[in-house]
Amino acid sequence: MGVAQQLKMELNKILPILALVFIIPENFLLCQCVSKAPRLDSYKVNRSLISVSGLSSGGFFAVQYHVAYSKNIMGAAIVAGGPYFCAQGEIELALSDCMTDPDKISVEELITITKNTEATLTIDSTDNLASDHIYLFSGTKDYVVVQGVMKRLAEYYEFYTTQGKIKVDFLFPTVHGLPTVMSGSNCTVFGSPFVQQCKMNFAFNFLNLIYGDIKYGDVTAAVQENLYEYDQSEFFVDLPEAVSMDSTGYVYVPSGCQSKKTECRLHISYHGCLQGRKYVGTSYVMTDLSGLAEINNIIVLYPQAVSNTVNPRGCWDWWGYTGKDYGEYLHGTRSCITVCTVFSTLCACTYKTCV
Repeated sequence: MGVAQQLKMELNKILPILALVFIIPENFLLCQCVSKAPRLDSYKVNRSLISVSGLSSGGFFAVQYHVAYSKNIMGAAIVAGGPYFCAQGEIELALSDCMTDPDKISVEELITITKNTEATLTIDSTDNLASDHIYLFSGTKDYVVVQGVMKRLAEYYEFYTTQGKIKVDFLFPTVHGLPTVMSGSNCTVFGSPFVQQCKMNFAFNFLNLIYGDIKYGDVTAAVQENLYEYDQSEFFVDLPEAVSMDSTGYVYVPSGCQSKKTECRLHISYHGCLQGRKYVGTSYVMTDLSGLAEINNIIVLYPQAVSNTVNPRGCWDWWGYTGKDYGEYLHGTRSCITVCTVFSTLCACTYKTCV
């Protein structure tokens, strides 16, 4: 039985409660007996040099974030993701068309949805996407999110970006997971922590495409002491677990950025399903990306999702378990909670106020 089929069986058991809204009464007090992670610190970040990446559910979510907050993002790298609003709020579409049956994905329809959403002013102008560099990776042996889905994503981005801005890398024989130079399991082994040692410098490839001046160096240069936990719960009105967000996230702060005197770049990286810290510890965050971030003064935010009743595998919301407007930034509503929260986290990580 395939991964998509297994996930479908799990989610079918909880479909009747997907429509529930998780509201904690204002007078409800929770005794937190576990010490919190410290608050996210602020750093000297060049606000014009912020990018995103993601794998699998994190790839779909990175696309959502890129489109919704395109004014603040200069580039994106996606592994095994798909077009904006691909699932259209339907779990059945997410598990079929958007993972294994891409011939049913209508890019034209998704562009129309994007246009209509843009008209409501709940996402940034898609004109902002025109100059962004996009790196798309899909392994030839990925049978979880097949290459056809990523081809639809390429078509989607091609509609908005100027010619030559998209790099497509679909020829490498790797399975579903994060390709690295030296971290993880064998390149053809599918399984936790979904990080594959493929002798391929994916992180350098996409960072250099986006920023253009990345120093090539030791991908193991990340310093363990420079990886910090931060309190994600401060960005939520209610309990973060209620919307499948962890109370703790990670941020990698290079040695050169610690003093807060050097202007640094910022990258946001979204893990895949079953890949948050409660599943794999730091296996996703201490890889090539953090190593190159250390060398190139790039602060990396690693927001963390967790499992809950409606999201049993700790995926990012790309099908609507937090509400129908999950891909928008309609502030003040519960439906934008994950997208909006990451934006708030980004703002907290910089000295300037986000607008």
